[in-house]
Amino acid sequence: MELQRWNKKFCSVFLLLFCLAPISCKKHTSKDLIAFDVNGNFPVKTLDVEEVADIEYVVLDITDDDYLFSDFMSMSDNFVICYAQRTFFFFDRKTGKPVSKVDRRGNGPEEYLSATTCFYSEAKDELFILDSDNRIKVYGKDGSFKRKFQFPPDGKDFFPAGLHCLFDYDEQHLLLSVISIRGSMSGIGAMKDTSFVLISKQDGLTEVILTPSEKRVPLTYFQGMVGTIPSTYFAVPNGRDLLLTDYSSDTVYRFTPDRQLIPVLVREPSIQKMQTKIFLHSWLETNKYLFFSTQLIDYDWNAGKWPPEQGYMIEKSSDRFFRTNIQMRDYKGKELILGPSVIYQTQNQHTGIIVLKTWELHAANKENRLSGKLKEVTDRLAEDDEYVFMILKFR
Repeated sequence: MELQRWNKKFCSVFLLLFCLAPISCKKHTSKDLIAFDVNGNFPVKTLDVEEVADIEYVVLDITDDDYLFSDFMSMSDNFVICYAQRTFFFFDRKTGKPVSKVDRRGNGPEEYLSATTCFYSEAKDELFILDSDNRIKVYGKDGSFKRKFQFPPDGKDFFPAGLHCLFDYDEQHLLLSVISIRGSMSGIGAMKDTSFVLISKQDGLTEVILTPSEKRVPLTYFQGMVGTIPSTYFAVPNGRDLLLTDYSSDTVYRFTPDRQLIPVLVREPSIQKMQTKIFLHSWLETNKYLFFSTQLIDYDWNAGKWPPEQGYMIEKSSDRFFRTNIQMRDYKGKELILGPSVIYQTQNQHTGIIVLKTWELHAANKENRLSGKLKEVTDRLAEDDEYVFMILKFR
């Protein structure tokens, strides 16, 4: 399919520099431009997660061997969607019971080769799967084929930015975060360093959204031939907007329904000037707080893990920054990080999800650190259960 339109409204670097002028002393809101020092020393504020969210726990029923999964993908209003061996599994969010699965693996015209990422729209029962052949294929949750289209329209190379990089923008468009797009697109020329693209849900027509940066910061880090990727949260909902994070830029942007790209969170010092880099993620907004986090990019190859994220927040009433110590009343000694990681796979500002491992819960239960609903759930866990899904409804 030929590309029929191309939006050339790129965000100006001069506009960005203008927006980085000194900030007034008014209270922080999600519409202000907020400056944050990733090396700053802030006081610690302790909160119980129950102060900002109502909690429920769900255990998925995997007694049916046909519904064994390895990865949690996303959660909609009524379904939890998981993945294993190129198959997508739908579970009822309230009961945890299996509902259906999408298994259309193959080489046929209505099948997919190897799904790289997906997004499920419950309103229209459409599972969008980005296939390895650069096509998006759309299915119902029962596996019924609906349509497919080429992306990009001219079929040139592009690289999705990870397993969770396809997001809902509006009724007509998806948003995809990409590492780069290469090749000529309708004569426009090579577009390296592209951060985000809008994709029509019907035919794949494409619009490029650029965020200015000096040079690209790698998202994959290697020791020899072995690579690893830190947690990244490219787009999360905030009101009617999406918050877009390009980790090569020093800025988080609001991407509005009328397609304006507006800076709202700027970091210092510049990531381009840091030898050991710190990623700054966007935020999760509740009635009283903006919760966000940072990630030190210093992988421990011996232990095989990244340093834990560091949580921060802005208290709206006082306009102050704090390091966070988020505790659970049902789980003594368990510290949580609230931020975009919690709503990244729900794509819902008011609903988050944290996956708790059952081996960890059993150990805490033996140490008498569990109580309330979480202890009741843990006491009922079957041997085959691997996860408890903690659903948070934010206030």
